[in-house]
Amino acid sequence: MDAAVKPTTTQQAQKFAGIWEQIYLRDASRFDAPALEHARRALVDTLACIIGGASQQCTRAAALAASSHSAGDVALVLGTASHALDFDDVCMLATCHPSAPVIAALLSQLPHCPEDTTLAQLLRAHLVGTEVMLRLGAWLGFGHYELGFHATGTLGTVGATAAVAHLLALPIDAARTAIAIAASSASGLRANFGTDTKPLHVGFAASAAVRAVALTRAGATANSTAAIAGFARAYSGDAMLALPHFDVDTPWAVNAPGLEIKRYPSCYLTHRMIAGVLKLRASQPDAIILPSPKIDIEFPPGGTIPLQYPQPATGLQGKFSAPYCAAAAWVDGHVSLGSFTDDAVHRSDVLHAMQQVHVHERQGAPEALDTAPVRVSIEGIGSILVDWAPGSLQDPPSNAELLAKWQDCERIGGLSLPPELAEQLMQTDAATPAHELLMPLTDAVLQRN
Repeated sequence: MDAAVKPTTTQQAQKFAGIWEQIYLRDASRFDAPALEHARRALVDTLACIIGGASQQCTRAAALAASSHSAGDVALVLGTASHALDFDDVCMLATCHPSAPVIAALLSQLPHCPEDTTLAQLLRAHLVGTEVMLRLGAWLGFGHYELGFHATGTLGTVGATAAVAHLLALPIDAARTAIAIAASSASGLRANFGTDTKPLHVGFAASAAVRAVALTRAGATANSTAAIAGFARAYSGDAMLALPHFDVDTPWAVNAPGLEIKRYPSCYLTHRMIAGVLKLRASQPDAIILPSPKIDIEFPPGGTIPLQYPQPATGLQGKFSAPYCAAAAWVDGHVSLGSFTDDAVHRSDVLHAMQQVHVHERQGAPEALDTAPVRVSIEGIGSILVDWAPGSLQDPPSNAELLAKWQDCERIGGLSLPPELAEQLMQTDAATPAHELLMPLTDAVLQRN
């Protein structure tokens, strides 16, 4: 579009305000059954990640730094736990983890909500929060991520605020103010990937959302007409994309394109690669007795940006290492929580296999990372183009796989939880009060730390 007629950031921000407000004000009939079921599965998956993350150093640090059990402190701890394993869901529509900051913020509000607050109300708030977060991210585009921001932290602050405001039934004027306050709190840098600060970004986002709503209710003011324009300009380098189409008939993002529920506890941009290595390995299992073959991984342009540790020194760094994830998949035949201990990344057979892994990006125009394939080639076996997204709506985990993930996280988290809680959450009537289902879990996480 010619620069003379290109809409200004302010004009686009005004249109985006109309979009997020339309999402916020959707009536009950717009919360369709498929969307609510996707939200329920995302809730179960995120809770599993919180359980597993409860035992991690970053969560302990968050709990020790928290001065009280205020809602903001609880959100900090739960948010950090939700992302501690890097096992929580993603959506490449905005290159972020949408559920973690939203659900952590919502859980922190349960003690302050009426006791008859239902699971359905929580799920609707989750849909609102993730929708606002993902539509904002789609507008800013991948350039936001390329600038060095961790989109889960930045976008998550705004989305979690919309979710909390919706759960507490704030009038639209108050929600506008809360969003504007939240826009000034957004933070998170990719430079901290592979350290405890990455999961803390989710804790920061959830906690900032809680504070933004509390400040609004206490009478704080903000420039609700200009804050989103300022956010968009600052966080995109004033280069956001044209505002995507959105109207009353646009489906929830959880319905299309959907969320990706992680199968592997590593950066999602390693998942197509891992799936390709595992599929080729399974096609010729006898080859595993041979010396490690050469493995060539061709990513789309920009696909290696977060994979910043070619030689990881810790398990955390291993989650952001393409050579390590490929080598672990080849040597072990799986990638699991046990793949990312400090000892695991220093195994001699894996270190040898890593030397055989060549990672590069293909040349050409930028590709949408939500659909861009990864090519995996293994010497002596063959080549495969991984054009599916593991854990997506096109390749979803079954309920049994989701429950197995919960059990794995429960083992590493070491929490004492009511038996059959995961099954209850997946099957119980949505009209059930959320307190009786979820408070034992949040209490167990807080008591452990």
